Amino acid sequence: MKIVNVLTLTVFAIVLSFTGAQAQNYKTQFPIKLDSTGAIKDEVGTTFMTISKDSIIKNHKGEKIAFIDRNGNLVDKDGKILGKAAKNGDFHNSAGEVEFTVKPAKSGTDYDVYDKTGKHILTVPANYKAQAGSIAYMHKKMMPK
Repeated sequence: MKIVNVLTLTVFAIVLSFTGAQAQNYKTQFPIKLDSTGAIKDEVGTTFMTISKDSIIKNHKGEKIAFIDRNGNLVDKDGKILGKAAKNGDFHNSAGEVEFTVKPAKSGTDYDVYDKTGKHILTVPANYKAQAGSIAYMHKKMMPK
């Protein structure tokens, strides 16, 4: 009887741990959001990056990590050009390839950002459309590999 109880508990623990792991994976599938104040939030609502009206991107500690210059270039804190934002918000990496595409959201007031594979990455208000692809690129760059 003890063996049956131990096996039952073991199976229960395995199923429970698998369910918890699946819940975490499910959460991370949701795209990040940019609100009208420039706060960029993850799937649980934590602000991990901000963008100012003058296109300065800061991390959650308030440290400048990049900016978008007047020519649309995304420049990191060391002055290296990482890519370029098109006027429609699409982002071209340093090799000139389109890395992120911006399209009107179904809501009609916001814009959605998609990666090369078509995965929805980010939703932004209309006033941040031009910076949308650059924000998605910086998010990708900040993510652990």
